[in-house]
Order: sequence, then C-alpha cells, then structure tokens
Amino acid sequence: MTLRTLTHAAFPVLLALAGAATAQSVVVPNAYANQRAGLLLNSILRDLNAPRTVMQGIPAGELAGIPIGAPIQGLSFRAGHTSGNLPSWPTADMVWSDYEITIGHAIPPATWGTNFAGNFSGTPTRVRDGSLTVRAGTYTNSSPTAPNPNAWGEFYFDLQTPFVYLGGDLAILYSHPGGSLSGSLFFDSLAPNAATGIAMYATTFQAPTATVVSTNFSVVRIHYGYGSGCPGGTGSAPNLVLDGDTVGGGTARFSVANAPAGQPVIYLFGFARANIPLFGACSLLTLPAVSAELALDALGRVELQLSMPPGLTGTMDVQAAVVDLASPTLVTLSNAVEFTAR
Repeated sequence: MTLRTLTHAAFPVLLALAGAATAQSVVVPNAYANQRAGLLLNSILRDLNAPRTVMQGIPAGELAGIPIGAPIQGLSFRAGHTSGNLPSWPTADMVWSDYEITIGHAIPPATWGTNFAGNFSGTPTRVRDGSLTVRAGTYTNSSPTAPNPNAWGEFYFDLQTPFVYLGGDLAILYSHPGGSLSGSLFFDSLAPNAATGIAMYATTFQAPTATVVSTNFSVVRIHYGYGSGCPGGTGSAPNLVLDGDTVGGGTARFSVANAPAGQPVIYLFGFARANIPLFGACSLLTLPAVSAELALDALGRVELQLSMPPGLTGTMDVQAAVVDLASPTLVTLSNAVEFTAR
C-alpha cells in the first residue's frame, strides 16, 4: 500500500479547534478494544482450497457507539496469539478471486437459525463483491505481554457500497472460495455469546446454510464515517476509512480504497462538516483548510498517516478527492470521516 506520513506541523489549524467527535470505529465486543480475547478462528481469511461462508451476529448493545444513520465504511481484525500465526502474514500478496460481504439489520442473535438469509430482518446490502487482495505483511503477531492484543491489521476489505446503520442488531456475512496461497491466519476471537456476538459458518462458497452453527466470534473493528461519496467510472464511490482517534499523541491512518489505480488523490482537511452540492452526485462534505496529495497504488488504495504529538488536541473533518478519467466529471469524492486528537 502506498502511504505518506505527515507531522502535526502541516496542520496547525488543529491547535485552534475543539471538539468531542466520536472515534469513527467501534470494537465488538467493546470490552476487548484493548484486551486480547484469547481464542482463535481462521475462517474469514482462509487460504488455498478452503472456501468459507461465515456469519457474525452482533447485538445492538455492542453498537451503541455508531451514530444512527452513519454509513459503515470498513471492517478490520487483528491476529490472535498462537504459534500457528506467523510473525507477519501473509508472506506474499494473497488474492481471493471473489470475496463477498453482505451487511444487514438482523433478528436477535439468540433466535438465529442455520439459514443465513433468514437471520437478516430485512433486505441486506452487498457491500463488496469481486477480487480481493491482502498485501504481504498486513497482520503481525508480535506476542505482546498479556493481556495486550496484537496490533490491528490496517486492512478494511475495500467496501464498495456503504451500509447505513439504523440501529438494532446487525449481521455480517462473509463468503469466499479460498485464497491463492497456502497458510491461513487465526484472528483473535472469543466464545460465542448472544449478548456480545455469535458466529456460524459453512465450508463452501456462497453456502445458503451453516453447517457449524456455533463457532468462535472474531473480534471485529467496525469503521464508519458520514455523508456519501459519488460514483466514478466503476459505478461506485471511493471509500475513505479512518482507523480511529488519537489519545495523548499517536498516529491516525486515513485509507482510501475502491478508487482508480495509479491516479492522484487529494485529502481535504477542514474545520467542520458541510454538505455542498458540486457536480453530478458529488458533494463537498467539509470546507477544506489544508490538503495533501498522494497517488493511488495498483490496487486503487493509498494510506495517509497523520502523526500527532501529546498535548495537541482538536477535531478535523476529512474527505478525499480522486481523479477518475472514466468518470464524466473526471473527479470523484469519497465519504468523509471526523478525526479527533485528544
């Protein structure tokens, strides 16, 4: 992944800002945000000749940190603590020829049956479909002192369509035919519990029903933003994900995906939210005060890292503008995210 690191000196406007924005992500279960869960599951990113269909059920109480009406823009996981995980995974880029993710509001997890579709309470949204690549070294297993978890893998599954969360229980359905390399990764997971999260799976791609009806629940970080991007030449909008706020200093990562390979992208940093129609279906979601230009990689991704020292606090709203030569407007805009340094 292409990335660029900027220091706080590039963003002096933060010094004048105040705010109490949310973190743009929630960890499910909430209690394991900074603590390892201790069990394992490797189904979500299984390897060569290991197809899987996995469904996670998440009760509403674990999702209280997501504002009603916010679009879910990404999902991320972390490696579990086991000698079965390599220090760095995958060892080379791994490709799934078709990786599908469907998200929808759900019936209460305690009442779930084996039929995957029947666990949705309404019509779900297919948020991604097509080839998926995880770059070499995305996940690390550094065995930090217990109970500290491994670092999050900064990979968000390249969601092509946001899912708007309207409250209530949630279901996430993953399905893939197995990756291109041998050797899978075990995610940090815990025993299923209807109060914190359940999971089930089948050992085929696009399976209609679960054959393992109760399995470990992989700790998941759900990323959200605000507003909507505008579709480009592929028919879908660039996707912007923020990994989270910083507290007492640290690094924030702003990741763009689902965009044209090799094209320029401009990160727009503003003081507050906006909704200003521009052209076509595109709207400016913040009033830019500072910008940073990067280039998308061969997968249409790029990451900007913002380094914040202790003591510098404030809030910024961020949107990405992407050159898209296949779009009639030649430029498309992403959704926006709100970042806070505390």
